[in-house]
Amino acid sequence: MSKDISLISDNQAEAGVIATVIAHPEFALNITYLKPGYFYNVENGCIYWSILELQKNGVDNIDAFNITSMLNSNKAVKAKIGEYGILNDFQKFIDMSQYTARNTIEEYKILVDIVVSLAFKRELNKVAIEIQNECFRNDSTLDSLNKDINDKINGLTSKFILGTNSELLGDRVDRLWDDICSKRNDDGTYGMPSIIPLFNEYFTYAKGELILLKARMKKGKSLFFMNEAIHKAIHNNIPTLYIDTEMSDEQFLKRTLCNLTGIEVRRIEAGRYNEEEAKMIEDAKTKIKNAPLVHEYIPEKFNPTKIEALCQNWKNKMNLQFVVYDYMKYMGEGSASEVSNLLGGICDFLKNTIAGKMDTAVLAGAQLNRSDEVASSDAIERHCSTSIMWREKTADEIQTDSLRGGNFCAAINLNRNGRQHGDDEYISIVLDGDHMRVSQAKFQGNKIDPFS
Repeated sequence: MSKDISLISDNQAEAGVIATVIAHPEFALNITYLKPGYFYNVENGCIYWSILELQKNGVDNIDAFNITSMLNSNKAVKAKIGEYGILNDFQKFIDMSQYTARNTIEEYKILVDIVVSLAFKRELNKVAIEIQNECFRNDSTLDSLNKDINDKINGLTSKFILGTNSELLGDRVDRLWDDICSKRNDDGTYGMPSIIPLFNEYFTYAKGELILLKARMKKGKSLFFMNEAIHKAIHNNIPTLYIDTEMSDEQFLKRTLCNLTGIEVRRIEAGRYNEEEAKMIEDAKTKIKNAPLVHEYIPEKFNPTKIEALCQNWKNKMNLQFVVYDYMKYMGEGSASEVSNLLGGICDFLKNTIAGKMDTAVLAGAQLNRSDEVASSDAIERHCSTSIMWREKTADEIQTDSLRGGNFCAAINLNRNGRQHGDDEYISIVLDGDHMRVSQAKFQGNKIDPFS
């Protein structure tokens, strides 16, 4: 006796998903294993597809006009809508969705899992019927039935559990090699070079990699990060997102203008500049306006859902390539174990979700204590590709290296992609706080830097 397939569906869960992605369209890109074809209600599937496409195209305004326009842009979807009909008053449905929408990614995920699980059950039921019919065929053999059952079940597993068709590495070699070759630079480096040329001998900012810089409080972490962001976005037109836990947009803009013009921040703030310098400031503002640079000030407690949605949004809008996270820290009180778990979790999130899943390069900071150690350093460094120790030089080091050797230094103390520094080795850095600039010192140990 056949059973009603509609029993393997949940209209309330499907409606909840649609209402949620209307209210929070970024959620649709946070959880990627829900596909439009998994909805039992075809109309829901079409609406979900349209919101997904709008988000991929960087459209955040989810209204009746935009959804209808997207639905009509695809002939196959338009045909489905015509076949099944669409809501008569779609804007009213959108307005009502605010009352049934879930407001957290965790609540949304519960609904998604219900929809996906029921879709799997419907597909499994279909496969079971097909296998049952095979059993009544006279030409079916043990071998053919066994193969057919395995193929069908493995196909379901690949579709719903893996989310993709798995391939042998050999099947992907040519595609992967082309991708590797495309990241090479004319100067013999790979990925995105650093503003510090000697860093490129140890690492570059490659997609999928997390670079960690460790420094004491108020010792130039943010200045280095800002210089790298300016170098990528303004000077090399690389789409860059700067997530800042310390500096407001206004502070960041003043320091960026200082960096680009060489006019001190205090003079920019007070308007104490001449006519020629005023023109330099206007030129710098134009460069910033035309650059693919985003600065987001997020001083509150670390929120992975918000950060993932933010990165995904700019990945869609401008093909985000470089992310700066300034910086990892524990807010509030907690045991050593709690601090370790949180900071390790942040680092894991930046490496695997932001760098890996979104195919971006990530530069992040961590603060050293008075003993020049990072809380839970093992938990943090477990996930990074390269770790840099950044510090101010001692008086003896400045005297030994001379003024041309700079006032700061950086040591590559962990590097999974190549060589690293020994205990007494470092790269000499010039940190010019008055002009918000960081550069490589001309004098490196006993030789003049060949890159200068």
